[in-house]
Amino acid sequence: MSALITSASDSAAYRIARLLKDENLVFGSIEQMPDITGSKFIRIPPANSPSFAHQLLKTCIDHQIHEIYPLMKDEIIELSSSTLLFEEYGIKIRIPSINSIHFNFLSPATTLSKLVVIVDGLIIAGDIPPTKISQIQKENGVFQWNTINDKVIFSLFYI
Repeated sequence: MSALITSASDSAAYRIARLLKDENLVFGSIEQMPDITGSKFIRIPPANSPSFAHQLLKTCIDHQIHEIYPLMKDEIIELSSSTLLFEEYGIKIRIPSINSIHFNFLSPATTLSKLVVIVDGLIIAGDIPPTKISQIQKENGVFQWNTINDKVIFSLFYI
């Protein structure tokens, strides 16, 4: 079983891959990607496709993908209403709750963002002390964070 990180044509996908340190990663892109030794690429539909969720679900089933880390804002929004459908097939979409999505779309990520990957409220990758995570308990996804006046500020990471 593999995990899918979207936006393979953007360096952000590889930042997340380095954080996850998982050997079973697949990179997805709406563009045709060149074969790079050691990485697996698949073509995924654009988020504005009328059947985006169903096409992506089929792709995940075909490639035995068990979790998805969508990195494009449009993908996150489209997939937020399809989490139950994917879960019926044993596929977890690693995005925050819909309330958190609307709250956390503050600004796009920068290359200097500190990143943390959270699954069911637990830090699985990143460089943040666990005591700083209380405000996003029970959430999923990739978040950017920074400390301002000794307070940790989170926002959803997207490109």
